[in-house]
Amino acid sequence: MNQNIDDEELEDMMMRGPTAREAKTGDHDMMFKALGNPVRRKIIVSIGAFGKSLAEVMEEAGVDRSQLDYQLDFLSKGEYAVVEGDVCRLTDKGLGLLSNI
Repeated sequence: MNQNIDDEELEDMMMRGPTAREAKTGDHDMMFKALGNPVRRKIIVSIGAFGKSLAEVMEEAGVDRSQLDYQLDFLSKGEYAVVEGDVCRLTDKGLGLLSNI
């Protein structure tokens, strides 16, 4: 089956973004990546349901500031955590991860 797609159709496909199924698959991939990393799991558990200061998370997870920043950046992009000043908290999605650890 050889289906020709013209430039306009291709542009429409690119502009519409991911389908609901593709978006859900992307969410699942991100969740598995978040839970598949032992350092991220320690950070998620350390933050817990009520949030903690960055210093507390570094101490409890046994990571330095650069490692924590890197992992929190990943968790923030996945909408699992937010950092407000010196305090980090899990989002609703992050609490879902916590319940699976």
